[in-house]
Amino acid sequence: MNTRTKVVLTFYFLLISVAGVFAQGVITGLVLDDATHEGLPGVNVQIEQTVLGASTNLKGAFIIKRVPYGTFSLRISMIGFRTARVAVHVTSDENAVVEVRLKEAPVEIDPVVVTASKWQQEAESTPSTIEVLTAKDIRQRSQIRIEDVLKTAAGVQILQENVNIRGSDGWTFGIGSRVLVMMDGVPITTSDLGRVNWFIVPPSDIERIEVVRGSGSAIYGSSAMGGVINFITSDPGPATETYLRTTFGVYDNFKQFPEFQDGILNFNRVDFRHSRQIGNLGMRLSGSRSSSVGYVENSAYDLYNFSGKFVYNFDDGSKWSLFGNYMFDDREGFVLWKNQTEATLVAIGERGKRQEQWGVTLSTNYSRPISSRAAVELHASFISSLLGTQATDVDFTPAIGIWGTVQATYLPWNKLLLIGGSDFKYDRVKADVYGERKAFLIAPYVQADLRLFPKLNLTLGARYDRYKIAETDTSFILPEARLFDRFTPKVGLNYHPFEGTTIKANFSNGFKFPNIFHLYFGNQEIANFTWEANPSLKSETSWSYELGIKQEITQSSYVELTGFYTKVNDLIEPGADGATARFRNTAEVEMPGIEFAARGSWWDNRLRLRVNFTYLNPHNTETKRLLTHRQKLIAYIEPSIRLGNFEVQADYIFSSAQERYLLPPEDERGHQFVPQKVFTARVLYYWKKASLMIGTENMFNYAYTLRDKFLEEPRKFFSTLTLDF
Repeated sequence: MNTRTKVVLTFYFLLISVAGVFAQGVITGLVLDDATHEGLPGVNVQIEQTVLGASTNLKGAFIIKRVPYGTFSLRISMIGFRTARVAVHVTSDENAVVEVRLKEAPVEIDPVVVTASKWQQEAESTPSTIEVLTAKDIRQRSQIRIEDVLKTAAGVQILQENVNIRGSDGWTFGIGSRVLVMMDGVPITTSDLGRVNWFIVPPSDIERIEVVRGSGSAIYGSSAMGGVINFITSDPGPATETYLRTTFGVYDNFKQFPEFQDGILNFNRVDFRHSRQIGNLGMRLSGSRSSSVGYVENSAYDLYNFSGKFVYNFDDGSKWSLFGNYMFDDREGFVLWKNQTEATLVAIGERGKRQEQWGVTLSTNYSRPISSRAAVELHASFISSLLGTQATDVDFTPAIGIWGTVQATYLPWNKLLLIGGSDFKYDRVKADVYGERKAFLIAPYVQADLRLFPKLNLTLGARYDRYKIAETDTSFILPEARLFDRFTPKVGLNYHPFEGTTIKANFSNGFKFPNIFHLYFGNQEIANFTWEANPSLKSETSWSYELGIKQEITQSSYVELTGFYTKVNDLIEPGADGATARFRNTAEVEMPGIEFAARGSWWDNRLRLRVNFTYLNPHNTETKRLLTHRQKLIAYIEPSIRLGNFEVQADYIFSSAQERYLLPPEDERGHQFVPQKVFTARVLYYWKKASLMIGTENMFNYAYTLRDKFLEEPRKFFSTLTLDF
């Protein structure tokens, strides 16, 4: 065979290959509500084993173009409905047409999630323990603060600014969170303190919250050592929608403590949202205002939040989105109580403290399918925030953070999914307490999901983080910078031995870099301690192990049992030597525990029950003492019943008494070591697209503390009116 013949044959086979790649068909379909037979807008339709998908329009119709010829499985999912699968055959002769009817499912047995592996997949296919909180959960439980709804998730506890997953954080004025909190995949922690900016999350815009328990460092990096929480906002839907929600409530007084002021201790919140779609462009504008006179001295606040989201869907299947947010928070600062018998009054010398906090967030995302099996995604965000901390009167300069991600997804064959990319971040901060500094991060990562057998999946992943912090007067190369780097692998298994049974196992390496505040905060007097900088801090490192089983009882109920163990070296905690305090690395700590969760609905979804508890023992391996601000037992139970237009809900939160606080006791009586016991009841009335909720939280007006010398909320009465039209 001569050279010319070889060239011709090669070109011929190349044309055949190209023709096969670009041989494209179209899938059109209609998704209906099985009960009403009406079209469902906003349903997610995904072609499995590909990166192709679409959403239904106002009438429930969808179209997917550029589909290769062959037979595929469509996965049709929507929150509140059971996921359906339909086989479809695509040919060159005619469009493939399908009609699907979805049945209501108030209990999400197997929701579709994206956070666990940065890829859209069902929760039961991941090796991680995941819980999804829906928009309904948010509306019914977050009267004032968005983070309050997280208290209902297994193993999660909120201590003011700090979020804990399985005892990961304790309480440190919100500084240096070990739980990565994101919104639409974009981190919302500040560049200086590493503090979660809860204020920028608009509750009315949240479609769902994905909570991933256990270390996520192998794919998300430093702040994910304890877990990941991702607030996912809804895209503007095909239907024009206006949403209004208003809440008004009053705090009761604790009878055993003095009243700090006369009059009604009231709080209120108003949320507004309007969205519409013009052609391929969806738009949403929203805003909120929240204010309170407080329930203890120096706890009043006034908060404003405005945001907008724009989404453009291109005809080639690519998608672009832009999100912007501005928040302003004017509040008084309550750090410590006066004493244990005057817990509603602020400590001497702390009266009159006030903070103004604000933040601007801009983020954009572009995703594009290259073929049916490959896609690229670009993220970028800019966050300018001035939060500071209630612990000090220092005037902070706005912290600037610029973050970006480039990611590629590739399915070389049906049993293998590859994800690879890199995170980039630039921080610039300035304050008298830690100087003027800048920092750079680059972090490539890769993950492979391999189906070894029809019922067994293997996940392998790794990430390398390189982080430099320096003073701003150094060169761009930062030759004098403090360098931190870490390689973090993970391995996970997912096994389905029987129908409705899922076994998950994973072990992973985690880490937490010290942030700028940890390293350089000093020359400040807080709580009778003089704080000093500690630039020699080392990174925290951990190994986490998890084994769990989830059993579906019926199509609307399940139970889940998980055992976990985390070993941490060089845990960063605040500590004191006499009158001097600093952040320092503690000795080795262990965090073993067990977790149980169950959810179910019966009697045609009228009766529902949600239960979870977590038992853990986070302790210092040398002293055997429990870590500060950790409870050994956390439990939550929530029954509800709906009859006609009325629904009655109740929930009870319990956490055992803390054994250790951060600060020393103020007198010989010591701290108030009491468990948390909070009972809440709500009554809802639904009428068309409106609902009215009235309720009482902490019904028995139980007094307790979760952190040093700070009284948690007393009994409060509230009413909420929601209009959705």
